[in-house]
Amino acid sequence: MSGRLVSTTRLKHRAATLIAFAVLGGFACGLLAVAVAPVHAQPVPVPVPAPKEKEPGDAIDEIDKRDPLPADGPRHKARERLQIPGRQRAIFAEVEDFKPVARQDVNPREYDAWIEFVLHTKNQNARDLDEYAIRDLVPLDFTNMARAKYRTELIRFDGKLSCVRRLVSPRQLRENGISELYEARFVPLDESPVTPVSIVFIDLPESLASVKNIKPEEWLDADGWVTASGYYFKTMSVPGERANAVVSIPLLIGKGLTPLPGPPVPSPNPTALDKNIRVYKFIKDEAKMIRNNPNEVSWPEVAAYNRIILHASRFTAEQLEEHSNTELKFADLFEDGRTAHKLSCVRFEGRLISLKRVEVKDNDWLSAAGVTQVFEGWLIPKDEPRGNPIVIQFTEPLADVEPTGRVNKWVSFAGYSFKKMRYESQEKDPKNPSKNLDKYAPLLIGRKPIARHDPDTPTSVTWGVFINAAMLGGALLILCGGAFALYYRGGDRKAKAEMDAVRHRNPFDPPAA
Repeated sequence: MSGRLVSTTRLKHRAATLIAFAVLGGFACGLLAVAVAPVHAQPVPVPVPAPKEKEPGDAIDEIDKRDPLPADGPRHKARERLQIPGRQRAIFAEVEDFKPVARQDVNPREYDAWIEFVLHTKNQNARDLDEYAIRDLVPLDFTNMARAKYRTELIRFDGKLSCVRRLVSPRQLRENGISELYEARFVPLDESPVTPVSIVFIDLPESLASVKNIKPEEWLDADGWVTASGYYFKTMSVPGERANAVVSIPLLIGKGLTPLPGPPVPSPNPTALDKNIRVYKFIKDEAKMIRNNPNEVSWPEVAAYNRIILHASRFTAEQLEEHSNTELKFADLFEDGRTAHKLSCVRFEGRLISLKRVEVKDNDWLSAAGVTQVFEGWLIPKDEPRGNPIVIQFTEPLADVEPTGRVNKWVSFAGYSFKKMRYESQEKDPKNPSKNLDKYAPLLIGRKPIARHDPDTPTSVTWGVFINAAMLGGALLILCGGAFALYYRGGDRKAKAEMDAVRHRNPFDPPAA
């Protein structure tokens, strides 16, 4: 029995082994069949559940291309809303500068652009234009090569009116409810009469209503300060005041003019410069000064210099000193931190050692504004141990001091810090004896110096006067001593005589009557 049991058990083990090999073989064949199956065989479709509605916070399958927090502001949005649409359109590229505004038969594309500018402005609010317009440009920005990038930009100037006139409205504008147009010429603040700006507008202020009483296109002289905001259309050329002269004038198209009671005055410092003006950013520090004959590169610094000259001439020297910074030293305008004081009004006191006149006869910009002379002086500030000078430039002469070179006058001066100027000194360059050494000095621009008491001036009591006074005092003392001696000597003689009279008398005798 035991033998049968053993054989039976072996048979069962063999059968189980065969079955296992069979199963493994079938599985391997199935895998091989799947691997070599034809390409066109399709798997059995598997049902996919319908997508459920996404809830906040669920995973997002698509990329969200929206900004979670838009990087803009209300002013930026407002300016976009006010802008003329399609600034890069071909119609605006046909506008030609340095020519009058073209008639329809001369340049129809420019004429159509003109009509579109005016119609766009009709739907704007003058207050919005004043608030959101660009304020950091000057008229010369529109006469140089970069002017094209400002085409259609909204620009603002504060200036003084010179004249105004009524224009004939074209048919396309009359059909859109614009029956009258007006043009005004004005000179922006701190600018010269040779750089005026023209603006065409729709709404006429009541203060200029008298222009309706004259014929269209005839100019009426005007006066008063205004804010003028409009879209830059082109720079046109018109005849100047002098014979054969041509003036280039930026032309804006706006809604109206905003009258002002006077020139804009910043608070709390009415003499402060607007440091945001674009041309001020092009002042070249540690470079020589350029005053005349500017080119496409140097014109912004020349324009900045002229503007500050005219700005300083609007105030008295005392007013500039009243609102100036008096705490600065020479090093504050010379070392690396000087840019913090750029265009600020600062005051120094010290010795004026040199004074000369600077020629401005070729500077039409200044001469047209009434500035006929500019002076340059070299001032050594007090408490400057190394005697380093400051360059000062101003427009009003210093009384009793001739601008002929070397001078010796103690003064105070308040002016606007312009730049660290490079100049050629009188010292020879050790490395090149044939050349003078270049040095640097801060440059201030103001109205004029004010003469002050010289601390080194001798007093009225000189040594000779002191000796004479001492001798006179000694003589007076001697005379007084002699008078007192004579007085007391007379008293002594009287007392002595009385003592001699009673010296030999008997004290028991009755007194004499």
